[in-house]
Amino acid sequence: MVNLRGGDALQTGPIPNLFLVGAPRAATTSIYSCLKQHPGIFLSLLKEPIYFGSDLSKQPLAVEGLSEYMELFRGAAEYNLIGEGSVFYLMSRTAAYEIKEFSPGAKILIVLRNPIDAMQSLHALYLRTGNEDAETLELSLSMAERRKLGLGLPPRCYFAEGLQYLEVFSYADQVRRFVDAFGRGAVHIMIYDDLVANMELEISKVFNFLGVPERSVIHDSRKSAALIRPIVLRQMRAVGPALRSKIKFEHDHMGVYKKSMPSTAIMRLKECILPDVRKLSEIVGRDLADWCRP
Repeated sequence: MVNLRGGDALQTGPIPNLFLVGAPRAATTSIYSCLKQHPGIFLSLLKEPIYFGSDLSKQPLAVEGLSEYMELFRGAAEYNLIGEGSVFYLMSRTAAYEIKEFSPGAKILIVLRNPIDAMQSLHALYLRTGNEDAETLELSLSMAERRKLGLGLPPRCYFAEGLQYLEVFSYADQVRRFVDAFGRGAVHIMIYDDLVANMELEISKVFNFLGVPERSVIHDSRKSAALIRPIVLRQMRAVGPALRSKIKFEHDHMGVYKKSMPSTAIMRLKECILPDVRKLSEIVGRDLADWCRP
């Protein structure tokens, strides 16, 4: 029995065993669309049900308990790989262990993007959605400690933890939690820059990690959406109105984000994240110090 967010007892039905856990603003929507094209992989209609991570505030589109979560995987019984892609699982201190309890043999996908680029991109997104009202990332970073205390939060704030940009994109301990919970062999780590340079190759590596036949996929967001539309419609017919109301169409965010912070502020931020990047480099076995170089 599993008793997680929502307090429901575990129900029968296909259990997800593939989790794309983050990071935010790192092309996870593009990866999700590519994987959804594979006939051997069933991915949730709602990309980010955000069921796990009981230490985080509940976000507006999160599912309501285990019953609703399991409803997302109706029709998946014939698939060996069943998954979802909630990107804030990575920053959660509890999600890795909750997922491990729920699905012990799960495979984990992680995408990491230069933290400074990702911070700026998330800040820009939150300005559009109302979760943020500080006009610059620099100002928002200066407010981090006050906001931890619940002070200076935007009137329309719906996920206060997301405003702790340095914490969201301090990857080392986040990755370590999933490696510790599942073992290094069950965790596949991608770097955003590699995806931008050669998406076909990186998706091929994912298929190999998952043990499914390699398959050519369409990367263009509009063409990909048209290709998986029959799958989405079939899945929508299988779920109830409460879940259908939460579905929103997401856009591809693979484009290069143009830095808007002053160069001096960027240099200070690079110095700030350098210890975490060094620690992360040891964990993933790859030197990522370029993220912090002038």
